[in-house]
Amino acid sequence: MTRALLSCALLLAAATAASTADSEASELFRKVRAKVLEDVSHVPRYTCVQTINRAQYRPQYGARPANCRDLIAARKQLASLGYLLSRDRVRLDVAIVDGAETFSWAGARRFETSHVDELVTSGTTGSGEFVSFLISIFGPDANAISRLRPTLFAYSIPAEKSHYRYRTNGPERTAAYHGTFVVDPATAELKRLTVETDDFPPEEAACSVEDTMDYHRVKIGNGDFLLPEVAAMNVLYNSGIESVNETRYSECHEYAGESTIRFDDGTATPPDAPSVPAKISAPPRPLPSGLHFRIGLTSPIHSETAAAGDAITGVVLRDVKDRKLGVIARKDDVVHGRILQIEQRMFPLPHWTLAIRFDGLDHGSAEQPLSLELRDGSRGVFIFEQAGDIVIDQSFHSEWETR
Repeated sequence: MTRALLSCALLLAAATAASTADSEASELFRKVRAKVLEDVSHVPRYTCVQTINRAQYRPQYGARPANCRDLIAARKQLASLGYLLSRDRVRLDVAIVDGAETFSWAGARRFETSHVDELVTSGTTGSGEFVSFLISIFGPDANAISRLRPTLFAYSIPAEKSHYRYRTNGPERTAAYHGTFVVDPATAELKRLTVETDDFPPEEAACSVEDTMDYHRVKIGNGDFLLPEVAAMNVLYNSGIESVNETRYSECHEYAGESTIRFDDGTATPPDAPSVPAKISAPPRPLPSGLHFRIGLTSPIHSETAAAGDAITGVVLRDVKDRKLGVIARKDDVVHGRILQIEQRMFPLPHWTLAIRFDGLDHGSAEQPLSLELRDGSRGVFIFEQAGDIVIDQSFHSEWETR
């Protein structure tokens, strides 16, 4: 399942949505709302690293309930998540530009997409924790905000105002949702936000989605701003399987014109930089197909910490030659790549799936793009039959060919 919250227009002049008779509660909500909207309207362009630990479980219901409503009720009675089916980890860079999120693999040279599921093509993914939920709930969309306890408020977002989009086994749809938020009365700061979807249509694969986001203040540039620190997303499917994601955010910082971050294939230029003639250099020629690369891994992969999205390096173990072009790569030349998947599945037998790619050959002054597949024709997927964590080190060699 993928879940995304589309960014909506920020209407700072919108009337307060609080509908409580308690004037103290109304005043507290007004202060919290003003702080949140001030933050999301003035936060600078910034980027963070997000690390997502994902797992799927099969809770033990006995006889599985026949419909979503009964399944949700039965799940609430269970103290345990049940049997672990699979686990993996993903690491991405997320940038916030004009109130919208855009994503790339961690450390990539440019941001690639505003849809996280275009990078992470399997499993459960989501977005919206940075700005979109806050704009909707504290902007014009929320209905019937009420104070449940001194620090706890409830809200709801009806379907006609919702920007919560999801896709399971069919087309993308919009969901109504509701939830709560926790505030600090002394500082009027938002501390925690929960989001729970209303009922899904019976033909959907998911029964419920619950998000919990903890917020804190982070210094960015010359100010400090409200950002998520950790977020959890639980999805209960009508098969009875439960997906649990925990996302942690780190290394948040502003980027300016001189940053190396790019949103296309060109390098960002400071707005006040003097005009200079552009240097035009021809890109390296694509390599002919059928060249054989034997590559040894030089950056060990530890399943306990590694994530899809992490950069890896290898080394060419023997000269690579072409009949017409001569030596293409020499022994000990460095190749650069990335982990695309590192996932453990427990059934039918415990095993790890590692998918990697090597896409650049270091030529000193220039990097030669590589398009490789394993010599057996597969796309860089390796299986390791092991129940515990694995470490893949320098002894791991693989055979590749240019395509």
